[in-house]
This record gives sequence, C-alpha cells and structure tokens, in this order.
Amino acid sequence: MLKKLLILFVALSSLAFAEGRYWNVGLGGTTMKFLSMSVSPRMAGLSGAGVADPGRASEVTRNPLAMSVVNEAEFGINQMIFGEGGADNFISLYYGLPLLEKFTAAFGLEFLGYDDIEGRDENGLKTADYSAYAWAGQAGFGSRNKVFNWAATARFAYQTIDDESAFVIVGDIGGSYKVVRYLAFGATLTNVGYASPYDDVDESAPMALQAGITGILPLFDRWEIHASADAYRRADYEDPEWRFGGEVTYLEFLMLRVGYAIRPQTEDGISCGIGMTFGMIVMDYGYSPRPAFEGGNHYLSLGLRF
Repeated sequence: MLKKLLILFVALSSLAFAEGRYWNVGLGGTTMKFLSMSVSPRMAGLSGAGVADPGRASEVTRNPLAMSVVNEAEFGINQMIFGEGGADNFISLYYGLPLLEKFTAAFGLEFLGYDDIEGRDENGLKTADYSAYAWAGQAGFGSRNKVFNWAATARFAYQTIDDESAFVIVGDIGGSYKVVRYLAFGATLTNVGYASPYDDVDESAPMALQAGITGILPLFDRWEIHASADAYRRADYEDPEWRFGGEVTYLEFLMLRVGYAIRPQTEDGISCGIGMTFGMIVMDYGYSPRPAFEGGNHYLSLGLRF
C-alpha cells in the first residue's frame, strides 16, 4: 500500500515539470489568477509551502487538504490588504464542518475588487477610469484520517473588467500521506476545468500543481517545529516555484511562521506570520513582500470554532 501511494505521489509531482500545450499556455494565457493567490495568513507566512501539512480551516479555498484538519466546525474571514499597485479589496469567507467521524464538508466565498483604474487607449492616451471585480464560490468534501487523506472541491468564479465578463468552472483534488508520525507527503491539483472566452479571446483557468514534504520535530512536551519544502507549477509558468516554510508551535496557542520562495516568474522573497488561539477564537497574521512595488501584502484572519 505504501509503495503504491509513493508511486502515485511521484507521478503527480512529475506533472509539475511536464511539457506540452496543457501546461505551457504562455504568460498572459490564464485568466482569474486571483484563484491561485495565497489567501490565508498561514499560507502567506509560509510562502505558500506546507501543502502536506495544513493547519487551519482558513486554508480550504486554496488547499483542499485543509479539510483533513477540521475537527470542529469553524467559520471565519480572511482579509488581504494590498501594498502599492494592488487591489482595493479582497475578502474571503470560509466554513468547515466535520461530518460523521472521518469526513469534512467545506465552503468558501471570496470577492476581489478594483476601483478607479486609469484607462488608456491603444495609443497610450488617458481615457475614462474604469473598475473591475471578481468573485468565486466553492464547496468541497474530504476525509479526516490519521494516515491517508483525500479531498475534492468544485468552484465557480466570475470576473468583470470594464464591460467584459468571463467565468470559470473548475475543481481541486488532493491527497496526503503520513509515512510516520513525523513525516508527511502531499500533492494538490487545483483550478482544473473550463474557462469561458474573455473579449472573444480564449484563455485558460490558472491550473496549478503543488507537491511537497513536511517534517515534524517535537521539542520538549509542548513545542513542535514543522519544516516544509514544496514545488509549485502553474499552467502559465515556464519554471516551477520552490517554496520553503517553517512553523514553530506551542500547543495550539501560539504559532510562529517564516517562509522563503524562489519564484523565477516573479520575485523571490521572505515572508513571515503569527497565529494565536483563544478558546473558540483563532487569529492569524501574515506578511508577504513585493519588492517591485516597494512594499508588501498583509493578511489577516479571524475565525470562530464551535
């Protein structure tokens, strides 16, 4: 059984480096890229690493395997505050609900909005300002086991820029396996599906594959170190990203995070974050730099477990 699972993991991971039209759609050939951005502060603080080791229900809109850690019903909100040159508003709602003894249902809703975008014609001359917005809704179902977990999500997203609109119908799948108590493998394939033409131009959904490994080292009686290394490939990327993240936890009360990502298509950068739990309330903060814009993005999350 272990051999089969490892073979499956390697096969899925190899797709991150696959050649062909399906993966290499060219820069600018995908639409609704916000569906591949980090949303939760935990993921942002780890530079997107840790697909095999989700920690919060707040991650379900980007990592379907986050359903495997939803042991209590949780509802919450993620807020992303952009630096210079970013959107005006990005809010994500999530809800995780344990079912029976070993399953979880999860739901998500997110909204991205830009106002007062400066318009330019084909000659570069200024025209009237315009706005853009996008929203997405999803529902998912997955397992909650100690060793092997799987999850699947269906998503609908809609985008309008000025007077042009498009939509996508996509899905996510993922699987993870704990070889021993302190070592886990995981892989997800996200945003696979159909994208409608935008302004009579065919584009693809931002399909992406992520595969990674996480090691967990106990310290004393109540501390743990989680170290993750992941490979990430999106359909319009020529080369994969390499993501590394570390998290020090004290029970479920305090989590300190740091990450580093090697991004050939954009910018390398160090991220960081912190998480805290106070009874029914869970809070997270993350920061991700954007050197080209002389600033960075801030991520906030507030959840309620019941």
